[in-house]
Amino acid sequence: MSCNVNILIRELGPLIRKETEYELGDAFALANILDGARGTLDRVTFAFSNDLFVAVSLCLVHDKKGATLFDVLNYPVSPSWESTTQMFSYLGREYASIPVYLTTRRWLDGFWEKTSHLHNARAQQLVNKCYEHWKTALNSAQEFPVKGTPKKNRTRRSIQIFDPVQVKLAIEQLMELPRDKRAGGEHVLEHALLNDGYRVVPNTKAACTKLERAKANFENLAAPLSRLQLDLTLSSSMPSIDFHVTPILLLGDPGIGKTYLASELAGALGVGMEKISAGGTQAGFQVNGSDSTWATAKYGALINLLAQGESSSPVLVIDEVDKIGNSSSSPILPTLLDLLETRSAKCFRDIFFGMEFDCSRMIFILTANTIESVPLPLLSRVNVFDVPRPEPSQRLRIIKREISQWQKKTKRHGIEFDLSACLELAERVDLDLRKTTDLVREGFGRAISTKVDVAKLVIPHKNEVRSIGF
Repeated sequence: MSCNVNILIRELGPLIRKETEYELGDAFALANILDGARGTLDRVTFAFSNDLFVAVSLCLVHDKKGATLFDVLNYPVSPSWESTTQMFSYLGREYASIPVYLTTRRWLDGFWEKTSHLHNARAQQLVNKCYEHWKTALNSAQEFPVKGTPKKNRTRRSIQIFDPVQVKLAIEQLMELPRDKRAGGEHVLEHALLNDGYRVVPNTKAACTKLERAKANFENLAAPLSRLQLDLTLSSSMPSIDFHVTPILLLGDPGIGKTYLASELAGALGVGMEKISAGGTQAGFQVNGSDSTWATAKYGALINLLAQGESSSPVLVIDEVDKIGNSSSSPILPTLLDLLETRSAKCFRDIFFGMEFDCSRMIFILTANTIESVPLPLLSRVNVFDVPRPEPSQRLRIIKREISQWQKKTKRHGIEFDLSACLELAERVDLDLRKTTDLVREGFGRAISTKVDVAKLVIPHKNEVRSIGF
């Protein structure tokens, strides 16, 4: 196979800023040229091939003046090596005398440590696969990744949330754990690598329009919705890197629509949403993960939310912050305080992966029933809104909207509800909104099963009601 000459003659020197903090990242960016030629390589071999390409590139850019990609391609299969293990051993010794940056040194030490355990037959097999992989990639490459050039799927509204170098290091460390200890984390990290760790900042103008419609349905949420619109409007007038929505704390009884606001915001922005309870003893670990040596260790909700989605600004609902108490020993309080400060949120750390990422553009909605037990340091970082219970007139509109949605979903537009029953349900302000909408759903289901056109609402007596919150 004759390789692309224009690619092979490219010198490594201008592409890898050796002896700087950027050299390892530059080498990984250079290895992106291999991505399009994965073929039938399994995930482990593909990762090894990329890592070997990075290691050889770093060695040559330090050791050989004017080294090119042709030198990288042929280095592992050079006839000067008596065996593949000799090549690995030489590279390990060679790096001991090269003045690489500290981060690079740590990564290389880890890589060569793993290669030192390979038997020669296995090492030879891996190198042969790597060589074929590299040769195919260099032959088919039509353009070359240059530092600082944005990829086609990046827009000016994109922000790098995950550092690919850190992610790849985290993958390597994770793969050293037994399979039952990984908690599916490899899939999270693979998603984090998508688009080189970049995520899109939301379309704020479209979101503001949708939130305006939400205010018409939920008058009791008008104040926090207006504040969200203000922050989104300001963000749309600034560079993407300055996108920020001030955290909001919603105070009020269960069943007043606090969680609805968060879901409406997430829907308006087209982003993901996660909800956790701050009241439990495991709340802190839900946010930033737990140590991988623990029996029930797992990654945190934040890194999963950002990795799985395409947005830099998903919505995280932190419920029951009034149950944290004022004790500084609360397991989640220090974590929340870091999250709600932009500077510390830029380098938030997931304990399970041992990796930092940027969650400073996430949107945080906190809820509480009363303000008295909310820690003061938390209050100083949020905008507080008292949310009153919905009036009967608003509840009636919610009921009618719910009926309309079920008519559309089931295509049973002929099913109606008795207006007097709807009015009775609207007056029952002791029923939270979730229970109210559940009663509408149940009535619709009964109408379909009994094949009647007028659905019946079965409204419980007041002494039968048990609040479940909303």
